[in-house]
Amino acid sequence: MQTKQEQPSIVAVYQLYHESDEIYHIYARQHDLSDTALAILYSLHGQKTPYTQRALCAEWHIPPQTLNSILKGLEKKELVTLTPDPSNRRTKQVSLTEQGTALAEQVIAPLKEAEELVFNQLSPKEQETLLMLTRKYLGLLREEIN
Repeated sequence: MQTKQEQPSIVAVYQLYHESDEIYHIYARQHDLSDTALAILYSLHGQKTPYTQRALCAEWHIPPQTLNSILKGLEKKELVTLTPDPSNRRTKQVSLTEQGTALAEQVIAPLKEAEELVFNQLSPKEQETLLMLTRKYLGLLREEIN
């Protein structure tokens, strides 16, 4: 029987999530991007159709004001365009510009390749287990906190 000190600690889980965040944060900073800008470019990379701001908020759990601020900065740097959604004029569609596509190819493509390489070093069963347990843990945590 394990004592309380020998049992896996929830603190370790919390620290691992933050370590993961730190890896992406450092990568973003190496490329002169904020974490949110990296996430936006990540989503838009390789997409044939524009994203809506709402979809980006939902996908990355970003508050609308934060997303809007980052998008305005990316638009000013001519990396994205914001156009009204034909089905809802209050919603904007987000697309990469030619310059944004080039940056995403330079920054996001190698990141996705590294992630794929690392993920594929896990067995299919490990991949499935990692995803299943992470989803379960986060779902239970969300329920408990809310």
